[in-house]
Amino acid sequence: MGETVPFPKNYDWYKKEAMEYFLSGKMEEAIPFFEEAYRLEQDEILNTNYTTALYQVGDYQKAKEIADDKYSFYEQEESLALFYTAILIRCHLFLQAEQAIVFRKKKFPLTDTSEENWSAVQELLEEEQTKIELEKQKKVDYLLKESYSLGNKSFTEQSAIMKELEEIPSEPFLQAVKPILSNPYVNGIIKATAIERLAIEKVAGEFDVYWMKEKKVIQPALLTSIKNHAIVQEVLSLLSERVEQHDPTLYQAMVQEVSLHFFVLYPFIDDVITSPIEWVELYQKRYDNSFSETSGSSLDSKKMEEWMQRIDQELMDLI
Repeated sequence: MGETVPFPKNYDWYKKEAMEYFLSGKMEEAIPFFEEAYRLEQDEILNTNYTTALYQVGDYQKAKEIADDKYSFYEQEESLALFYTAILIRCHLFLQAEQAIVFRKKKFPLTDTSEENWSAVQELLEEEQTKIELEKQKKVDYLLKESYSLGNKSFTEQSAIMKELEEIPSEPFLQAVKPILSNPYVNGIIKATAIERLAIEKVAGEFDVYWMKEKKVIQPALLTSIKNHAIVQEVLSLLSERVEQHDPTLYQAMVQEVSLHFFVLYPFIDDVITSPIEWVELYQKRYDNSFSETSGSSLDSKKMEEWMQRIDQELMDLI
């Protein structure tokens, strides 16, 4: 025999099961039945019970989604308006919550009880905001600590930490980035990611960088992002002109490698790629054994070929 197929008449059964669990405080068990009942009939009272169960188990985003189905209903009743505002707070939609509190106080005359209830919601808002700020500061403190020992970690771990660092404000990011850039054991791609943010934000001043076994100094305010770098744009244009029209699949493979190489070389691309045409020809030789150079094998070309081998080694070290 096959599975039982829910029919609209099952609504009453789903609702009954949901409410039995709900009234006994078993919210986790109630939710699947609320979901099935609500799928069959979007009743307003069912909506509020379903939303309450979701709120109680901490699924605030889903609770807001269900409450939004009947938003006008929640606006009509003060207790529901209070509840909806609490949902906004738990979803960290603080601006919307603040606006809801101000709107309610201005539009409706408040009794002593109402004043007390909205004051409690205001306190919840302030507590949640403080909690989030403390969590953010705790995360920043952790990332600052990790930045000093980043060189001791694997490339995967370095990448994960850098991804988190990119999300923090500029001031603590600057504190974290200095030990990262000067650490000889932090991967060049990680450093390039950090430097690019400094360049995009036009950060003033000088920064010491340990790059490809050399100590260098950069001024981020004078740098461009990788994609806006003149040599990067010229190399990609030449690749498109020389390869894409004839072999789009090969072109895509080459672009992936070229783009990765730019990350390794950034922000000293100019020091390495002294001839974009010859740099592109090195890739063409790499991918096509029958390729013949049009510019000849110059001293610059030989130096760039050596650089490409160094880049290969840097990338091999990640494996």
